[in-house]
Amino acid sequence: MTTPTPQRAEDLLSQVESSQTRARISDAWPLVTLLFVFSAAISVGLVAVGIIEDNTTQLIVLGAGMAWLVPALTVYLVKALSWSRRSTALLLIWLPLTFLAYLLAIMVDSFDPGSWVPFAAAGFIWIISPILALIGLRR
Repeated sequence: MTTPTPQRAEDLLSQVESSQTRARISDAWPLVTLLFVFSAAISVGLVAVGIIEDNTTQLIVLGAGMAWLVPALTVYLVKALSWSRRSTALLLIWLPLTFLAYLLAIMVDSFDPGSWVPFAAAGFIWIISPILALIGLRR
C-alpha cells in the first residue's frame, strides 16, 4: 500500500464529505415526514383525550392516531438509507419530549378529566416538531 499524495488525500477527504452530505440529504425528508406524521397522530389523539369524556372512545381515537405510526416508520426505515448523526440526535431529542408530553397529558386527564393539559401537550408537540424538522433539513 502506498502513501497517498497530498492531492490524493485531499480528494479522498472531499469524497467523504460529499458522501456525508448526500447521506444527510437522503435522510432529511423521510425524517421530516416521520416527525410530522408522529406529531399529527399524537396531537390529534391528545386533543381527543381533552375533548372526549368517554374512556373507550378516547382509546379508539388514540388507537386510530397511533395506527399512522406504523406506515410512518415503514416509510422512514425504507427510504432513509443511512442514519446520520443529525437524524439520530433529532430523534433522541424529539422522542423523549413527545413521550413526556404525551404521558403527562394522559396522566393528568385520568385524574382531572376536562383539564387543559392534553391541549397544551398537543400544542407543545405541534411546536417542537416543525422546529426539529427544520433543523433536520438544514445542511
